[in-house]
Formats: sequence, structure tokens, C-alpha cells
Amino acid sequence: MSQNPVSKLLLKTFDGSMSRLMITPKCDQTEVELDIQYYDYDGDKTLKKACIRFHSVISIDFEINYFDNCIGAELFGFYEIGWPEKKREMIEKVFHTHKDGFLLHGNYDYEPDNGHDMLNYRERMQTVDEHLAQYHLYQQQTEGGIYYLLAGGYELLWDGDGI
Repeated sequence: MSQNPVSKLLLKTFDGSMSRLMITPKCDQTEVELDIQYYDYDGDKTLKKACIRFHSVISIDFEINYFDNCIGAELFGFYEIGWPEKKREMIEKVFHTHKDGFLLHGNYDYEPDNGHDMLNYRERMQTVDEHLAQYHLYQQQTEGGIYYLLAGGYELLWDGDGI
């Protein structure tokens, strides 16, 4: 990975927390909503609420902080990461996690050198990789964890706009 990743701050969510994560699975039309709260340090320092709604989500990855530690929340929040290698890394992780799910139980006769073995089938991965440029990688940092979403786009709904 690059030492100087390119990222763009989309929304400062200082001291942010997330109150709801909703995933609606629909294959490549999966939708995800994150309800967040944060302090507006650029304005009147009030608590704000928003919903970030993602569309055409093809990958989600997150780490939840169970130790009630706010490290990460002070990093200001919601970013778009312009780092193609990170997108590919997320897709590869999904591929390997799927394979590991089969192998963990020991009831699949896996042939690692057989290109026709179901667990080595990469045609769909190659198709996703060919279209990866049309997806955006977003990161939401909260007091409770860090969330990555690879999606076609997002919309931001503010308190009073339906959240």
C-alpha cells in the first residue's frame, strides 16, 4: 500500500457516533444507511444528526470498537478514499472469506491446483475488477469503529430530511 493515500474529507463528524446501521441486500443494488451524530465545530458547536445513504454497494468492511475507546472519532469522520489498491483489497478479502467459509468446516474436497474447482472460480471477480473504477470507496470513522463501503455513490440526509 502507498505511504501517501489520497483521501478527501466529505463531512467533518468530530466526536461522532453511529446510532444505526441498516443494510438492505439486493446484489449489486444493495443499500446501506448509517445514522450518525457529531458536533459541528465549524459552526455553533451543536450536536447534529445525519443519515448517509449509500447505493449500489458491492462491499462492506468494518471493525467495531468494543472497548469504549474514542480513538478514530477525533479523525473528523466521513472520507472518500481515492486509492484503487484498497478497493481491490476489499474485493479480494470477500473472495478469500467465501473460500475460508467452505474450508473452515472441513466438508468440502478442495483442489487448490484445479482452476475449475468452485472455490478457485474468479470470473466474477475479474468482472468486478473491470468495473471497479465506477465505484467509490468511503470510510466513516465513529467512536464505535471504522466502516468502509465500496459503493456507486451516496446521499446525505440531515436531521429533518427524513431521518
